Amino acid sequence: MISTLYEVLQLVVLVLTVLFLMVAVEYRKLSFAIIAFAVGNLFLSMSFAVLGAPLVAVFNATVFSGAIAILFLSTMNLEAPEVEEEGLGYRASEEDIQQ
Repeated sequence: MISTLYEVLQLVVLVLTVLFLMVAVEYRKLSFAIIAFAVGNLFLSMSFAVLGAPLVAVFNATVFSGAIAILFLSTMNLEAPEVEEEGLGYRASEEDIQQ
């Protein structure tokens, strides 16, 4: 049973961690998924700090939330932009039919 404010804080931080990391996995836009990954790792760092491991929290925040997220974003900017694929509701134009 949750009885103290400390336990409520742990629960809220862990729920936010899981929520943001699930958004990072499920979101289609890559840039928003990377940002959600970084925010989820920041909440994970907060949970490490709440649990009494400040060195792990600082390492996780600097490496995973900072360096890896920046590496992902810079790599994403080097590749060609995404083109929408044909899906439901796609109407072929005359040029598409002739090709």
